[in-house]
Amino acid sequence: MSTNAPPPGPDAPAGPSDAPPAGPAGPTADPQSFVANVPADLRDREGIIVECNKIVELFREGKISKAAAGTKIMQAIPTSFTVGGAGEQAFQAYLEILDQTAQQLANPGGGGGAGGRPPSRSPSPRPDEGAGGRRRRPRAISVSSSEDDEPNGKRKRIDESKLPWVVEDFIVENTLSPSLRKTRDLLLEFSKDPKTVLKSLLNSINRVAFPVSEWTAIVEGKAVNLDKVLGYIFSVVPDAPKAESVGGLQFVFGSASPTKIVTTQSDWNAAFGRTVSAILVVFPHRRQELEAYRQYISDLFLSCSDRTHERVILLDRKIRNEVAARRDLELSNFSSFGHWERAFLNDNGSGVASSVAKAHDGSQSVAGGSKKSKDKSPEPCRRFNDGRCPSKGSQCRYSHICSNCRRSHPVTKCDAASEVAK
Repeated sequence: MSTNAPPPGPDAPAGPSDAPPAGPAGPTADPQSFVANVPADLRDREGIIVECNKIVELFREGKISKAAAGTKIMQAIPTSFTVGGAGEQAFQAYLEILDQTAQQLANPGGGGGAGGRPPSRSPSPRPDEGAGGRRRRPRAISVSSSEDDEPNGKRKRIDESKLPWVVEDFIVENTLSPSLRKTRDLLLEFSKDPKTVLKSLLNSINRVAFPVSEWTAIVEGKAVNLDKVLGYIFSVVPDAPKAESVGGLQFVFGSASPTKIVTTQSDWNAAFGRTVSAILVVFPHRRQELEAYRQYISDLFLSCSDRTHERVILLDRKIRNEVAARRDLELSNFSSFGHWERAFLNDNGSGVASSVAKAHDGSQSVAGGSKKSKDKSPEPCRRFNDGRCPSKGSQCRYSHICSNCRRSHPVTKCDAASEVAK
Protein backbone atom coordinates (compact mmCIF):
# COMPACT_ATOMS: atom_id res chain seq x y z
CA MET A 1 0.00 0.00 0.00
CA SER A 2 1.38 3.39 -1.01
CA THR A 3 1.53 6.43 1.26
CA ASN A 4 1.85 10.14 0.65
CA ALA A 5 4.27 10.61 3.56
CA PRO A 6 7.72 11.70 2.30
CA PRO A 7 10.61 9.35 3.02
CA PRO A 8 12.68 10.28 6.07
CA GLY A 9 15.82 12.25 5.47
CA PRO A 10 19.26 10.82 6.07
CA ASP A 11 19.55 12.56 9.44
CA ALA A 12 16.07 11.69 10.63
CA PRO A 13 16.07 9.40 13.72
CA ALA A 14 14.70 5.93 13.22
CA GLY A 15 11.28 5.38 14.76
CA PRO A 16 10.59 2.60 17.25
CA SER A 17 9.19 0.41 14.47
CA ASP A 18 12.37 0.58 12.37
CA ALA A 19 14.41 -2.60 12.42
CA PRO A 20 17.89 -2.16 13.86
CA PRO A 21 20.79 -3.23 11.67
CA ALA A 22 21.71 -6.85 12.13
CA GLY A 23 25.10 -7.44 13.72
CA PRO A 24 27.55 -10.13 12.73
CA ALA A 25 25.63 -12.68 14.83
CA GLY A 26 22.22 -11.96 13.28
CA PRO A 27 19.23 -9.89 14.44
CA THR A 28 19.61 -8.22 17.82
CA ALA A 29 17.36 -6.86 20.52
CA ASP A 30 16.22 -3.27 20.00
CA PRO A 31 16.99 -1.30 23.19
CA GLN A 32 14.37 1.30 22.25
CA SER A 33 11.65 -1.28 22.76
CA PHE A 34 12.74 -1.62 26.39
CA VAL A 35 13.87 1.92 27.17
CA ALA A 36 10.23 2.87 27.69
CA ASN A 37 10.43 0.77 30.85
CA VAL A 38 13.09 3.08 32.30
CA PRO A 39 11.22 5.39 34.72
CA ALA A 40 10.89 9.00 33.60
CA ASP A 41 11.71 10.27 37.09
CA LEU A 42 15.18 8.64 37.06
CA ARG A 43 17.82 11.30 37.58
CA ASP A 44 19.95 11.96 34.45
CA ARG A 45 17.76 9.48 32.57
CA GLU A 46 19.05 10.30 29.09
CA GLY A 47 22.71 10.08 30.09
CA ILE A 48 22.14 6.76 31.82
CA ILE A 49 20.32 5.37 28.76
CA VAL A 50 23.21 6.36 26.48
CA GLU A 51 25.79 4.77 28.79
CA CYS A 52 23.79 1.56 29.29
CA ASN A 53 23.18 1.21 25.53
CA LYS A 54 26.95 1.38 24.99
CA ILE A 55 27.40 -1.45 27.49
CA VAL A 56 24.77 -3.56 25.71
CA GLU A 57 26.61 -2.98 22.42
CA LEU A 58 29.89 -4.16 23.98
CA PHE A 59 28.15 -7.36 25.08
CA ARG A 60 26.54 -7.79 21.63
CA GLU A 61 29.96 -7.45 19.98
CA GLY A 62 31.47 -10.08 22.29
CA LYS A 63 33.86 -7.68 24.01
CA ILE A 64 32.49 -8.34 27.50
CA SER A 65 30.55 -11.19 29.12
CA LYS A 66 26.91 -10.98 30.13
CA ALA A 67 27.85 -10.94 33.82
CA ALA A 68 30.29 -8.08 33.24
CA ALA A 69 27.66 -6.18 31.27
CA GLY A 70 25.14 -6.56 34.08
CA THR A 71 27.69 -5.34 36.63
CA LYS A 72 28.60 -2.30 34.53
CA ILE A 73 24.93 -1.41 34.04
CA MET A 74 24.35 -1.70 37.77
CA GLN A 75 27.28 0.67 38.36
CA ALA A 76 26.01 3.10 35.73
CA ILE A 77 22.65 3.45 37.52
CA PRO A 78 23.37 5.23 40.82
CA THR A 79 20.22 4.07 42.64
CA SER A 80 20.04 0.50 41.32
CA PHE A 81 20.45 -0.88 44.86
CA THR A 82 17.40 1.00 46.17
CA VAL A 83 14.60 -1.56 46.40
CA GLY A 84 11.44 -0.36 44.67
CA GLY A 85 13.10 2.80 43.36
CA ALA A 86 13.48 4.16 39.85
CA GLY A 87 17.05 2.83 39.66
CA GLU A 88 15.92 -0.73 40.35
CA GLN A 89 13.25 -0.50 37.64
CA ALA A 90 15.81 0.77 35.15
CA PHE A 91 18.18 -2.05 36.05
CA GLN A 92 15.38 -4.60 35.52
CA ALA A 93 14.67 -3.10 32.08
CA TYR A 94 18.28 -3.53 31.00
CA LEU A 95 18.41 -7.07 32.35
CA GLU A 96 15.58 -7.77 29.88
CA ILE A 97 17.66 -6.25 27.08
CA LEU A 98 20.64 -8.46 27.98
CA ASP A 99 18.41 -11.55 28.11
CA GLN A 100 16.92 -10.83 24.68
CA THR A 101 20.32 -10.08 23.18
CA ALA A 102 21.81 -13.30 24.57
CA GLN A 103 18.87 -15.29 23.21
CA GLN A 104 19.20 -13.80 19.73
CA LEU A 105 22.97 -14.25 19.67
CA ALA A 106 22.39 -17.91 20.50
CA ASN A 107 19.83 -18.24 17.65
CA PRO A 108 21.11 -16.00 14.83
CA GLY A 109 18.70 -17.53 12.30
CA GLY A 110 15.63 -17.08 14.44
CA GLY A 111 14.75 -13.67 12.99
CA GLY A 112 12.80 -10.93 14.68
CA GLY A 113 9.20 -9.90 14.90
CA ALA A 114 7.44 -7.36 12.77
CA GLY A 115 9.32 -4.11 12.38
CA GLY A 116 12.55 -5.68 13.64
CA ARG A 117 11.33 -5.94 17.21
CA PRO A 118 12.86 -8.74 19.26
CA PRO A 119 10.84 -11.95 19.16
CA SER A 120 8.93 -13.17 22.19
CA ARG A 121 10.70 -15.58 24.53
CA SER A 122 10.83 -19.09 23.15
CA PRO A 123 11.58 -22.39 24.84
CA SER A 124 14.79 -22.88 22.84
CA PRO A 125 17.83 -23.43 25.07
CA ARG A 126 20.60 -20.87 25.50
CA PRO A 127 24.26 -21.97 25.59
CA ASP A 128 26.58 -21.88 28.58
CA GLU A 129 29.29 -20.16 26.56
CA GLY A 130 29.08 -16.45 25.81
CA ALA A 131 30.87 -14.46 23.15
CA GLY A 132 34.63 -14.71 23.42
CA GLY A 133 34.42 -18.18 25.00
CA ARG A 134 33.58 -16.86 28.47
CA ARG A 135 31.18 -18.94 30.53
CA ARG A 136 27.87 -17.36 31.47
CA ARG A 137 25.48 -18.52 34.15
CA PRO A 138 22.49 -20.08 32.39
CA ARG A 139 19.32 -18.00 32.56
CA ALA A 140 16.91 -20.90 32.13
CA ILE A 141 16.15 -24.20 33.81
CA SER A 142 14.80 -27.29 32.04
CA VAL A 143 11.75 -28.98 33.53
CA SER A 144 9.94 -32.10 32.36
CA SER A 145 6.70 -31.60 30.46
CA SER A 146 3.91 -34.13 30.33
CA GLU A 147 1.67 -32.18 27.97
CA ASP A 148 0.58 -34.05 24.88
CA ASP A 149 0.97 -31.01 22.62
CA GLU A 150 4.73 -30.73 23.18
CA PRO A 151 6.23 -31.86 19.84
CA ASN A 152 9.16 -34.25 19.69
CA GLY A 153 9.51 -34.41 23.47
CA LYS A 154 10.61 -30.79 23.80
CA ARG A 155 11.00 -29.44 27.31
CA LYS A 156 9.55 -26.25 28.67
CA ARG A 157 11.94 -23.57 29.83
CA ILE A 158 11.71 -21.51 32.98
CA ASP A 159 12.75 -17.88 32.63
CA GLU A 160 15.12 -17.42 35.56
CA SER A 161 15.00 -13.64 35.22
CA LYS A 162 11.43 -13.81 36.57
CA LEU A 163 12.42 -15.73 39.72
CA PRO A 164 12.64 -13.19 42.58
CA TRP A 165 15.77 -14.64 44.17
CA VAL A 166 17.74 -14.85 40.92
CA VAL A 167 17.79 -11.07 40.39
CA GLU A 168 18.66 -10.54 44.06
CA ASP A 169 21.47 -13.12 43.81
CA PHE A 170 22.82 -11.36 40.73
CA ILE A 171 23.11 -8.11 42.68
CA VAL A 172 24.30 -9.51 46.03
CA GLU A 173 26.89 -11.81 44.44
CA ASN A 174 29.14 -8.82 43.83
CA THR A 175 29.30 -8.20 47.60
CA LEU A 176 30.54 -11.73 48.42
CA SER A 177 34.19 -12.49 49.05
CA PRO A 178 36.15 -14.05 46.16
CA SER A 179 36.33 -17.33 48.10
CA LEU A 180 32.55 -17.50 48.56
CA ARG A 181 31.95 -16.74 44.87
CA LYS A 182 34.39 -19.47 43.87
CA THR A 183 32.71 -21.98 46.20
CA ARG A 184 29.26 -21.10 44.86
CA ASP A 185 30.39 -21.40 41.24
CA LEU A 186 31.85 -24.86 41.90
CA LEU A 187 28.70 -26.04 43.70
CA LEU A 188 26.58 -24.84 40.77
CA GLU A 189 28.85 -26.79 38.43
CA PHE A 190 28.70 -29.93 40.60
CA SER A 191 24.89 -29.75 40.76
CA LYS A 192 24.66 -30.35 37.00
CA ASP A 193 25.75 -33.99 37.45
CA PRO A 194 26.76 -34.80 41.05
CA LYS A 195 27.05 -38.54 40.37
CA THR A 196 29.65 -38.03 37.67
CA VAL A 197 31.53 -35.55 39.87
CA LEU A 198 31.58 -38.07 42.74
CA LYS A 199 32.82 -40.89 40.49
CA SER A 200 35.64 -38.70 39.22
CA LEU A 201 36.51 -37.61 42.75
CA LEU A 202 36.64 -41.15 44.11
CA ASN A 203 39.12 -42.07 41.37
CA SER A 204 41.29 -38.99 41.86
CA ILE A 205 44.94 -39.56 42.72
CA ASN A 206 44.79 -36.69 45.22
CA ARG A 207 41.80 -37.96 47.23
CA VAL A 208 42.31 -38.84 50.89
CA ALA A 209 40.83 -41.78 52.80
CA PHE A 210 37.34 -40.53 53.65
CA PRO A 211 33.82 -42.01 53.94
CA VAL A 212 31.93 -42.06 50.64
CA SER A 213 28.86 -40.59 52.33
CA GLU A 214 30.88 -37.57 53.45
CA TRP A 215 32.48 -37.10 50.03
CA THR A 216 28.90 -36.84 48.79
CA ALA A 217 28.11 -34.26 51.47
CA ILE A 218 31.07 -32.12 50.38
CA VAL A 219 30.10 -32.26 46.70
CA GLU A 220 26.51 -31.27 47.58
CA GLY A 221 27.63 -28.43 49.86
CA LYS A 222 26.38 -30.08 53.05
CA ALA A 223 28.03 -30.29 56.47
CA VAL A 224 30.31 -33.26 57.15
CA ASN A 225 29.36 -35.66 59.97
CA LEU A 226 32.51 -35.78 62.12
CA ASP A 227 31.20 -38.85 63.99
CA LYS A 228 31.25 -40.84 60.74
CA VAL A 229 34.72 -39.53 59.92
CA LEU A 230 36.06 -40.55 63.34
CA GLY A 231 34.47 -43.99 63.04
CA TYR A 232 35.97 -44.37 59.56
CA ILE A 233 39.47 -43.48 60.81
CA PHE A 234 39.42 -46.33 63.35
CA SER A 235 37.36 -48.79 61.30
CA VAL A 236 38.89 -52.04 60.06
CA VAL A 237 36.04 -52.89 57.67
CA PRO A 238 35.49 -51.40 54.16
CA ASP A 239 33.35 -48.29 53.84
CA ALA A 240 30.32 -49.63 51.99
CA PRO A 241 26.63 -48.74 51.87
CA LYS A 242 24.37 -50.64 54.26
CA ALA A 243 22.03 -52.92 52.30
CA GLU A 244 19.22 -55.20 53.38
CA SER A 245 17.12 -57.67 51.36
CA VAL A 246 13.36 -57.86 51.85
CA GLY A 247 11.25 -60.20 49.74
CA GLY A 248 13.93 -60.57 47.09
CA LEU A 249 14.45 -56.81 46.81
CA GLN A 250 17.61 -55.09 48.00
CA PHE A 251 17.32 -51.76 49.78
CA VAL A 252 20.40 -49.54 50.13
CA PHE A 253 20.30 -47.22 53.14
CA GLY A 254 23.62 -45.42 52.71
CA SER A 255 26.61 -45.80 54.99
CA ALA A 256 26.33 -47.51 58.33
CA SER A 257 25.85 -45.62 61.57
CA PRO A 258 29.05 -44.18 63.08
CA THR A 259 30.92 -46.61 65.35
CA LYS A 260 32.61 -43.81 67.33
CA ILE A 261 31.29 -40.49 68.58
CA VAL A 262 33.27 -37.25 68.89
CA THR A 263 33.28 -36.53 72.63
CA THR A 264 36.72 -35.02 73.36
CA GLN A 265 39.07 -32.42 71.96
CA SER A 266 41.42 -35.09 70.63
CA ASP A 267 38.50 -36.80 68.86
CA TRP A 268 37.52 -33.50 67.26
CA ASN A 269 41.09 -32.72 66.18
CA ALA A 270 41.42 -36.11 64.48
CA ALA A 271 38.06 -35.94 62.70
CA PHE A 272 38.24 -32.30 61.68
CA GLY A 273 41.85 -32.61 60.51
CA ARG A 274 40.86 -35.42 58.13
CA THR A 275 37.81 -33.41 57.02
CA VAL A 276 39.96 -30.38 56.17
CA SER A 277 42.18 -32.56 53.98
CA ALA A 278 39.11 -33.87 52.12
CA ILE A 279 37.50 -30.45 51.66
CA LEU A 280 40.73 -29.01 50.24
CA VAL A 281 40.71 -31.67 47.51
CA VAL A 282 37.38 -30.27 46.29
CA PHE A 283 37.76 -26.62 47.32
CA PRO A 284 41.52 -25.86 47.46
CA HIS A 285 40.82 -22.11 47.76
CA ARG A 286 39.28 -22.58 51.25
CA ARG A 287 42.54 -23.40 53.07
CA GLN A 288 42.80 -20.06 54.89
CA GLU A 289 39.14 -20.20 55.97
CA LEU A 290 39.43 -23.75 57.34
CA GLU A 291 42.69 -23.12 59.19
CA ALA A 292 41.21 -20.00 60.81
CA TYR A 293 38.17 -22.00 61.93
CA ARG A 294 40.33 -24.81 63.33
CA GLN A 295 42.18 -22.23 65.43
CA TYR A 296 38.88 -20.67 66.54
CA ILE A 297 37.50 -23.97 67.88
CA SER A 298 40.87 -24.90 69.44
CA ASP A 299 40.86 -21.60 71.34
CA LEU A 300 37.36 -22.39 72.63
CA PHE A 301 38.55 -25.78 73.87
CA LEU A 302 41.40 -24.08 75.73
CA SER A 303 39.12 -21.47 77.28
CA CYS A 304 36.62 -24.05 78.57
CA SER A 305 37.06 -26.69 81.25
CA ASP A 306 37.22 -30.33 80.22
CA ARG A 307 33.71 -31.01 81.48
CA THR A 308 32.28 -28.41 79.06
CA HIS A 309 34.17 -29.60 75.97
CA GLU A 310 31.01 -31.42 74.90
CA ARG A 311 29.39 -27.98 74.55
CA VAL A 312 32.17 -26.81 72.25
CA ILE A 313 31.60 -29.91 70.11
CA LEU A 314 27.88 -29.12 69.90
CA LEU A 315 28.67 -25.50 69.02
CA ASP A 316 30.99 -26.65 66.23
CA ARG A 317 28.27 -28.90 64.84
CA LYS A 318 25.75 -26.06 64.89
CA ILE A 319 28.10 -23.59 63.19
CA ARG A 320 29.07 -25.99 60.42
CA ASN A 321 25.42 -26.88 59.77
CA GLU A 322 24.48 -23.19 59.64
CA VAL A 323 27.29 -22.28 57.24
CA ALA A 324 26.54 -25.26 54.97
CA ALA A 325 22.89 -24.22 54.76
CA ARG A 326 23.81 -20.76 53.45
CA ARG A 327 25.80 -19.37 50.54
CA ASP A 328 26.73 -15.99 52.04
CA LEU A 329 28.62 -17.19 55.12
CA GLU A 330 32.09 -18.65 55.72
CA LEU A 331 33.45 -20.59 58.69
CA SER A 332 35.82 -17.69 59.29
CA ASN A 333 32.99 -15.18 59.84
CA PHE A 334 33.37 -15.48 63.63
CA SER A 335 31.40 -12.30 64.36
CA SER A 336 28.28 -14.09 63.07
CA PHE A 337 28.57 -16.87 65.66
CA GLY A 338 28.29 -14.81 68.85
CA HIS A 339 24.68 -15.75 69.55
CA TRP A 340 25.47 -19.45 69.06
CA GLU A 341 28.39 -19.18 71.49
CA ARG A 342 26.04 -17.79 74.13
CA ALA A 343 23.44 -20.48 73.38
CA PHE A 344 25.83 -23.43 73.71
CA LEU A 345 28.61 -22.31 76.06
CA ASN A 346 26.65 -20.44 78.75
CA ASP A 347 25.19 -22.51 81.58
CA ASN A 348 21.73 -21.11 80.88
CA GLY A 349 22.08 -21.19 77.11
CA SER A 350 19.16 -22.50 75.10
CA GLY A 351 21.43 -24.76 73.08
CA VAL A 352 22.63 -26.62 76.17
CA ALA A 353 19.12 -27.15 77.51
CA SER A 354 17.70 -28.42 74.22
CA SER A 355 20.66 -30.69 73.43
CA VAL A 356 20.80 -32.77 76.60
CA ALA A 357 18.49 -35.44 75.13
CA LYS A 358 18.76 -34.57 71.42
CA ALA A 359 22.46 -34.33 70.58
CA HIS A 360 22.46 -37.44 68.40
CA ASP A 361 19.00 -37.68 66.86
CA GLY A 362 17.43 -37.80 70.29
CA SER A 363 18.99 -41.12 71.28
CA GLN A 364 22.10 -40.03 73.17
CA SER A 365 23.23 -37.49 75.68
CA VAL A 366 25.30 -34.36 75.12
CA ALA A 367 28.45 -36.41 75.60
CA GLY A 368 27.17 -38.87 73.01
CA GLY A 369 27.04 -41.97 75.16
CA SER A 370 23.85 -42.53 77.15
CA LYS A 371 20.39 -43.60 76.06
CA LYS A 372 17.28 -41.58 76.72
CA SER A 373 16.40 -41.22 80.38
CA LYS A 374 13.25 -43.32 79.86
CA ASP A 375 15.49 -46.30 78.89
CA LYS A 376 17.61 -46.10 82.06
CA SER A 377 16.76 -48.67 84.69
CA PRO A 378 16.30 -47.49 88.32
CA GLU A 379 17.89 -50.73 89.52
CA PRO A 380 21.39 -50.44 91.08
CA CYS A 381 24.24 -51.44 88.81
CA ARG A 382 25.84 -54.63 90.16
CA ARG A 383 29.17 -53.96 88.52
CA PHE A 384 29.23 -50.44 89.98
CA ASN A 385 28.68 -51.85 93.45
CA ASP A 386 31.46 -54.39 92.82
CA GLY A 387 33.76 -51.57 91.63
CA ARG A 388 34.16 -52.92 88.08
CA CYS A 389 31.65 -51.03 85.88
CA PRO A 390 33.50 -49.58 82.82
CA SER A 391 30.78 -46.99 82.06
CA LYS A 392 30.15 -43.60 83.54
CA GLY A 393 26.96 -43.06 85.49
CA SER A 394 25.42 -41.05 82.65
CA GLN A 395 26.23 -43.79 80.13
CA CYS A 396 25.36 -46.93 82.06
CA ARG A 397 21.97 -48.58 81.53
CA TYR A 398 21.58 -49.12 85.28
CA SER A 399 21.76 -46.57 88.09
CA HIS A 400 25.10 -46.01 89.78
CA ILE A 401 23.71 -46.10 93.31
CA CYS A 402 24.32 -48.15 96.41
CA SER A 403 22.39 -51.43 96.40
CA ASN A 404 21.87 -51.03 100.14
CA CYS A 405 20.95 -47.40 100.86
CA ARG A 406 20.33 -46.15 97.31
CA ARG A 407 22.80 -43.28 97.65
CA SER A 408 25.49 -42.27 95.15
CA HIS A 409 28.27 -44.58 96.35
CA PRO A 410 29.04 -48.29 95.90
CA VAL A 411 27.94 -50.73 98.57
CA THR A 412 31.58 -51.30 99.55
CA LYS A 413 31.66 -47.73 100.90
CA CYS A 414 28.23 -47.78 102.51
CA ASP A 415 28.26 -46.92 106.25
CA ALA A 416 24.83 -48.52 106.70
CA ALA A 417 26.09 -51.81 105.33
CA SER A 418 29.09 -51.69 107.69
CA GLU A 419 26.83 -51.17 110.71
CA VAL A 420 24.72 -54.17 109.71
CA ALA A 421 27.83 -56.31 109.36
CA LYS A 422 28.88 -55.45 112.94
